[in-house]
Amino acid sequence: MLPPRWMNPVPWQMRMKRILIINADDLGYTTGINRAVRKCADDGVLHSTTLMANGPAFEEAVSMFRGGSLPGVGIHITLTELQPLSPPKEIPGLVDSRGFLPSGPSTLLDQVCSGRISFRVLRTEVERQVARVLDSGITPTHLDSHKHVHVIPSVLDAMVEVALQYSIPWIRNPFDRTSIIPVIRHLEPGHKGVCLLQHARARLVRVFQPRFVEKIRKAGLRTPDHFYGVSLTGLWNESVMVRLLPGIPPGITEWMLHPGDQDGTAAEKRSRLYGARERERDLLLSPLWGELLAGENILLTKYGERFE
Repeated sequence: MLPPRWMNPVPWQMRMKRILIINADDLGYTTGINRAVRKCADDGVLHSTTLMANGPAFEEAVSMFRGGSLPGVGIHITLTELQPLSPPKEIPGLVDSRGFLPSGPSTLLDQVCSGRISFRVLRTEVERQVARVLDSGITPTHLDSHKHVHVIPSVLDAMVEVALQYSIPWIRNPFDRTSIIPVIRHLEPGHKGVCLLQHARARLVRVFQPRFVEKIRKAGLRTPDHFYGVSLTGLWNESVMVRLLPGIPPGITEWMLHPGDQDGTAAEKRSRLYGARERERDLLLSPLWGELLAGENILLTKYGERFE
């Protein structure tokens, strides 16, 4: 079945093709992540990444981009875990006493629903993150969010307003469509339970999907037709990749990965992806890709590519 036309208003001939965006999240978080993203862009199949404007290694990532080493770069709006770009007095409720953003998506959702974080506050920080990337000389291809917090309606509203203000035409479709039945037996020992938990959480957030669809449609923005990666975050391996690729449906599909080199930083060690990033880096550098993509007649591309 063809994806809804509102998502990608391109000729039906192109919508019949299978188009794949592989996106590396968390650029700018650590030096090790920056280094791995550059390697995967130079020598692998990585065509798209998203940059944390408030990441500790932001300036280094920008320098890499200016050197022409990176693919299409979007903005990874980050409203949890790190420090914001806005002064605390401008974003009351969004930072704790130490000056840090909420610890995770559930905390952010609770504070938004309780009224402790207003739409104005969210918009202020989202705009400041977008403006910093633009001021660095990067023209962003799209927006997505750390931990997919733009499923939260007020966060989505803020991101849509800022996307329209700065003429950023694409936003990630954050609703995972991974079917775990074909892949779960190919996961490594100890990963099956994690996959089931992540898959359950991905299904729960679908309650926000109808509003997301309507908001994107009314704003005239674009989003990929299909998205994979939440259920498999930190769990990707070669066997899973080989079994998912033939099932990519017609239209534009995004796969989310998190490649990185372990560099021993405190930020890296706090991440639940510690130890998984190098495996995903090696997957993106695998020589298998060329043969698989050619055999499946899948077009590998990036956000913002002209499909007309």
